[in-house]
Amino acid sequence: MIWTRVSRAWRAAACAVAQASVVATALVAPALTASAQAQPAAATASAGFSVRIIEGTKAATARVDPRLNDLRRELVSLHQDYNAFALVSEHALRLQIGQRNQIKLPDGAELALQLLEIVAGPPIRVRHLLELPKSKSTRSVAPGGRTLDVRAGAERLIIICTAVEK
Repeated sequence: MIWTRVSRAWRAAACAVAQASVVATALVAPALTASAQAQPAAATASAGFSVRIIEGTKAATARVDPRLNDLRRELVSLHQDYNAFALVSEHALRLQIGQRNQIKLPDGAELALQLLEIVAGPPIRVRHLLELPKSKSTRSVAPGGRTLDVRAGAERLIIICTAVEK
């Protein structure tokens, strides 16, 4: 009789362990599968960038190119001596993680933009490296966000507006 109780208890314990194992497998397997699927997707992830090259000069009358109306407040507050701003060029880029692209600036220098990673959110952040002659900076920008960089010259400013697409 004692043997029967022990064997029943043993069988019940074994069944409970087996059920727990099945439940754990059912819960963990989808998470592992999702994780495995997310890794290749992250490795091939890409982000869109809009890069506008703007020239600021000293003029008798202040003016801002109408195509730059969304930047008017930032441009006017950049530097008081420079009061005329014109869009020189605009570039749309789609970069994969690790990919780098170069853009020629009006003063002959080159700008390089490299997508480093896309950081899960919320909010999602796009980490990228912006290289100019004599400077490098890593940024983490939310989609829809933008940054301004300025290269000062004797007679003009070169302003680089980099925006991460939504």
